[in-house]
Amino acid sequence: MPAAFAAILAVTPVSGSKTVLCGCFLVMVVVMFIGARHGYWRGPLRQLAPTVALPFAIFGAWVFGAGFGHWVLHGSMVPWLMRGVCGMLLLGSLLWLGAFAVLWRLGRSRFPSHMGEVENPVLGAVVGCWTGVLWSVVGFLLLAAAGSIAQIWLDNTRATQGGSTHRVLTQLVVLKNSLALCRGAGWLRTWNPLPTHTRRTLEKGLQVLNTPGALIRLQRLQPIRAIATDPAFYPLTQDPEIRELVFKRDIEKLITHPAVLRLLSDDAFQRQIAEMNLESLFDEALRATAREKPTAPIPPTAPARPPASTPPTAPAAPPTSTAPTSPARNL
Repeated sequence: MPAAFAAILAVTPVSGSKTVLCGCFLVMVVVMFIGARHGYWRGPLRQLAPTVALPFAIFGAWVFGAGFGHWVLHGSMVPWLMRGVCGMLLLGSLLWLGAFAVLWRLGRSRFPSHMGEVENPVLGAVVGCWTGVLWSVVGFLLLAAAGSIAQIWLDNTRATQGGSTHRVLTQLVVLKNSLALCRGAGWLRTWNPLPTHTRRTLEKGLQVLNTPGALIRLQRLQPIRAIATDPAFYPLTQDPEIRELVFKRDIEKLITHPAVLRLLSDDAFQRQIAEMNLESLFDEALRATAREKPTAPIPPTAPARPPASTPPTAPAAPPTSTAPTSPARNL
């Protein structure tokens, strides 16, 4: 990272809070109590239905989710690069609901609730308690993942202090670091769910957007210049509002601009971007910035002092006229 950029984006590390950690523990206790109560009346089979359906949904979403997302979301306003992730979430939710419904129906058919008979209430309560722990951990991991992505944003952008976005991101980071205070959970402080290549590309892209010199050099690279002349991208370069946002480096408003959102939904343009090695381009722009030695500003020189004016000299006195001497005195 260039030294100038690091100086601009120097932030105070966000520490965890034991108060937040105690609050998370209380939430887990409440969820355990609710799970035990439900397990007592539902029985172990119906109580385990959501938990057993979860690995089945994760496996199906991991294998088939990306293709499902591009098929379902084709032509929508969802960015092409995000359709795979959205498809995984959508397919995983559908598979989870389907497996949950089947297991729930099996448990209900074995022990109908209208007969007043409960399937192993004590075992169901124990199972419900542990499922409460499991779902609490899953929820905390999701929040920690959001906090990890928020940490990337805060470390590589100049978020407005006191703004609503900055407050939300900071609270997510505080929650993640608070969970890391638990014994054996210190790895959460450096954990990030994003793949390594995606995380590096995101970090370097944010650095380029916040470094004026690197952004100018990126625009001069041949692959980027080819994209700039694309009919889908060229109108953005002529939009005065977008140019002003780029000049101010206001990333939050830039990525939510309607014209940028329309560009992100262009399938052909997004495929062209996906085929490029953005990380190498960002590296080249940042390396060029790091190689340049910042020149110290020339101190303003004091204006030349005018020569001291000599006081005006009095006009020379006219020569005194000597009285003519008489010839007799000369003799």
